[in-house]
Amino acid sequence: MITRNHSVAYRLFLGTGLSYGNADYLPLEKGYYGGGANGMRGWPYRLLGPGSYENPEDNFDRMGDIQLEANLEYRFPVYSFIKSALFADIGNIWLMKENVSYPGGNFKFNRFYKELAIDVGLGLRLDFDFFILRVDFAIPLRNPAKPENERWVMDDWQFSDIIINFGIGYPF
Repeated sequence: MITRNHSVAYRLFLGTGLSYGNADYLPLEKGYYGGGANGMRGWPYRLLGPGSYENPEDNFDRMGDIQLEANLEYRFPVYSFIKSALFADIGNIWLMKENVSYPGGNFKFNRFYKELAIDVGLGLRLDFDFFILRVDFAIPLRNPAKPENERWVMDDWQFSDIIINFGIGYPF
Protein backbone atom coordinates (compact mmCIF):
# COMPACT_ATOMS: atom_id res chain seq x y z
CA MET A 1 0.00 0.00 0.00
CA ILE A 2 1.26 3.46 -0.88
CA THR A 3 -1.86 5.22 0.36
CA ARG A 4 -5.35 3.98 1.17
CA ASN A 5 -6.32 3.88 -2.53
CA HIS A 6 -2.96 3.52 -4.29
CA SER A 7 -0.86 0.38 -4.20
CA VAL A 8 1.92 -1.50 -5.93
CA ALA A 9 1.56 -5.23 -6.55
CA TYR A 10 4.27 -7.54 -7.73
CA ARG A 11 4.67 -11.20 -8.52
CA LEU A 12 7.65 -13.41 -9.28
CA PHE A 13 7.25 -16.92 -10.66
CA LEU A 14 9.90 -19.51 -11.43
CA GLY A 15 8.87 -23.03 -12.30
CA THR A 16 10.25 -26.12 -13.91
CA GLY A 17 8.72 -29.46 -14.78
CA LEU A 18 10.55 -32.69 -15.47
CA SER A 19 9.17 -35.36 -17.75
CA TYR A 20 9.45 -38.92 -16.52
CA GLY A 21 9.07 -42.42 -17.82
CA ASN A 22 9.47 -42.68 -21.57
CA ALA A 23 8.34 -39.05 -22.21
CA ASP A 24 10.85 -36.53 -23.56
CA TYR A 25 8.61 -33.51 -22.84
CA LEU A 26 5.86 -32.54 -20.44
CA PRO A 27 2.28 -33.21 -21.57
CA LEU A 28 0.61 -30.08 -22.98
CA GLU A 29 -1.75 -29.68 -20.02
CA LYS A 30 1.17 -29.83 -17.54
CA GLY A 31 3.57 -27.52 -19.40
CA TYR A 32 4.17 -23.83 -18.86
CA TYR A 33 2.97 -21.21 -21.32
CA GLY A 34 3.58 -17.52 -21.93
CA GLY A 35 1.03 -14.91 -22.91
CA GLY A 36 -2.55 -14.19 -21.97
CA ALA A 37 -4.48 -12.46 -19.21
CA ASN A 38 -2.61 -14.00 -16.27
CA GLY A 39 0.98 -13.60 -17.39
CA MET A 40 2.76 -11.88 -20.23
CA ARG A 41 -0.15 -9.67 -21.24
CA GLY A 42 1.62 -8.24 -24.32
CA TRP A 43 1.32 -11.61 -26.11
CA PRO A 44 -1.76 -13.61 -27.09
CA TYR A 45 -2.59 -16.62 -24.94
CA ARG A 46 0.09 -19.35 -25.25
CA LEU A 47 1.96 -17.66 -28.12
CA LEU A 48 5.14 -16.44 -26.39
CA GLY A 49 8.28 -18.53 -26.65
CA PRO A 50 9.72 -20.94 -26.12
CA GLY A 51 13.02 -19.04 -25.86
CA SER A 52 13.80 -17.17 -29.07
CA TYR A 53 11.65 -19.43 -31.28
CA GLU A 54 9.81 -17.58 -34.02
CA ASN A 55 7.48 -18.78 -36.71
CA PRO A 56 4.77 -16.24 -37.64
CA GLU A 57 2.67 -19.00 -39.24
CA ASP A 58 2.70 -21.10 -36.03
CA ASN A 59 -0.40 -20.01 -34.11
CA PHE A 60 -0.71 -23.19 -32.06
CA ASP A 61 -0.22 -23.47 -28.32
CA ARG A 62 3.42 -23.24 -27.35
CA MET A 63 4.54 -24.77 -24.10
CA GLY A 64 7.76 -25.20 -22.18
CA ASP A 65 9.35 -27.07 -19.31
CA ILE A 66 10.69 -23.90 -17.60
CA GLN A 67 9.01 -20.57 -16.90
CA LEU A 68 10.42 -17.36 -15.46
CA GLU A 69 8.09 -14.41 -15.05
CA ALA A 70 7.79 -11.21 -13.04
CA ASN A 71 4.96 -8.67 -13.00
CA LEU A 72 4.80 -5.17 -11.49
CA GLU A 73 1.54 -3.24 -11.26
CA TYR A 74 0.68 0.22 -9.93
CA ARG A 75 -3.04 0.32 -8.99
CA PHE A 76 -5.08 3.47 -8.53
CA PRO A 77 -8.75 4.54 -8.43
CA VAL A 78 -10.52 6.28 -11.31
CA TYR A 79 -14.06 6.69 -10.00
CA SER A 80 -16.09 4.80 -7.38
CA PHE A 81 -15.81 1.08 -8.31
CA ILE A 82 -13.76 1.83 -11.46
CA LYS A 83 -10.04 1.29 -10.92
CA SER A 84 -7.03 1.23 -13.18
CA ALA A 85 -3.49 -0.12 -13.27
CA LEU A 86 -0.23 0.55 -15.07
CA PHE A 87 1.83 -2.61 -15.42
CA ALA A 88 4.97 -4.20 -16.79
CA ASP A 89 5.66 -7.90 -17.32
CA ILE A 90 8.97 -9.66 -18.01
CA GLY A 91 9.51 -13.36 -18.67
CA ASN A 92 9.45 -16.29 -21.07
CA ILE A 93 9.24 -20.08 -21.24
CA TRP A 94 11.90 -22.56 -22.37
CA LEU A 95 12.34 -26.24 -23.13
CA MET A 96 14.78 -28.40 -21.14
CA LYS A 97 15.99 -30.25 -24.25
CA GLU A 98 16.52 -29.14 -27.81
CA ASN A 99 13.54 -29.75 -30.07
CA VAL A 100 13.77 -29.54 -33.86
CA SER A 101 10.20 -28.18 -33.94
CA TYR A 102 11.23 -25.18 -31.79
CA PRO A 103 14.73 -24.01 -32.79
CA GLY A 104 16.12 -21.63 -30.14
CA GLY A 105 13.54 -22.83 -27.63
CA ASN A 106 15.83 -24.67 -25.22
CA PHE A 107 17.14 -23.12 -22.00
CA LYS A 108 20.80 -22.08 -21.88
CA PHE A 109 22.33 -20.16 -18.96
CA ASN A 110 24.51 -18.10 -21.29
CA ARG A 111 21.55 -16.68 -23.24
CA PHE A 112 18.28 -16.97 -21.27
CA TYR A 113 18.47 -13.35 -20.08
CA LYS A 114 18.69 -12.24 -23.73
CA GLU A 115 15.42 -14.10 -24.40
CA LEU A 116 13.31 -12.34 -21.79
CA ALA A 117 10.22 -10.68 -23.23
CA ILE A 118 9.03 -7.35 -21.80
CA ASP A 119 5.63 -5.69 -22.17
CA VAL A 120 3.85 -2.69 -20.65
CA GLY A 121 0.24 -1.73 -20.47
CA LEU A 122 -2.77 -0.11 -18.91
CA GLY A 123 -5.65 -1.96 -17.34
CA LEU A 124 -9.19 -1.09 -16.37
CA ARG A 125 -10.81 -2.86 -13.42
CA LEU A 126 -14.44 -2.94 -12.38
CA ASP A 127 -14.12 -3.78 -8.68
CA PHE A 128 -17.37 -5.15 -7.25
CA ASP A 129 -15.69 -6.26 -3.96
CA PHE A 130 -16.67 -9.91 -4.46
CA PHE A 131 -15.06 -10.14 -7.91
CA ILE A 132 -13.16 -8.01 -10.37
CA LEU A 133 -13.66 -7.68 -14.12
CA ARG A 134 -10.39 -6.79 -15.86
CA VAL A 135 -9.53 -5.47 -19.30
CA ASP A 136 -5.82 -5.03 -20.00
CA PHE A 137 -4.31 -3.29 -23.00
CA ALA A 138 -0.66 -4.31 -23.44
CA ILE A 139 2.07 -3.91 -26.01
CA PRO A 140 5.46 -5.62 -26.30
CA LEU A 141 8.61 -3.60 -25.58
CA ARG A 142 11.06 -6.42 -26.16
CA ASN A 143 10.36 -9.43 -28.36
CA PRO A 144 12.82 -12.34 -27.96
CA ALA A 145 11.64 -13.90 -31.24
CA LYS A 146 13.27 -11.11 -33.23
CA PRO A 147 16.95 -11.24 -34.27
CA GLU A 148 19.19 -10.43 -31.29
CA ASN A 149 19.97 -6.83 -32.31
CA GLU A 150 16.31 -6.04 -33.19
CA ARG A 151 14.50 -7.22 -30.05
CA TRP A 152 13.53 -3.78 -28.72
CA VAL A 153 10.42 -3.08 -30.79
CA MET A 154 9.18 0.36 -29.64
CA ASP A 155 10.10 1.97 -32.97
CA ASP A 156 7.86 -0.46 -34.84
CA TRP A 157 4.69 -0.06 -32.76
CA GLN A 158 1.38 -0.01 -34.56
CA PHE A 159 -2.13 0.23 -33.17
CA SER A 160 -2.71 -3.37 -34.27
CA ASP A 161 0.11 -4.52 -31.93
CA ILE A 162 -1.99 -3.82 -28.83
CA ILE A 163 -3.14 -7.03 -27.17
CA ILE A 164 -6.43 -6.92 -25.25
CA ASN A 165 -6.90 -9.42 -22.42
CA PHE A 166 -10.03 -10.01 -20.34
CA GLY A 167 -10.02 -11.49 -16.89
CA ILE A 168 -12.44 -12.30 -14.09
CA GLY A 169 -11.39 -12.75 -10.49
CA TYR A 170 -8.17 -11.37 -9.10
CA PRO A 171 -6.00 -8.51 -10.41
CA PHE A 172 -3.22 -10.84 -11.66
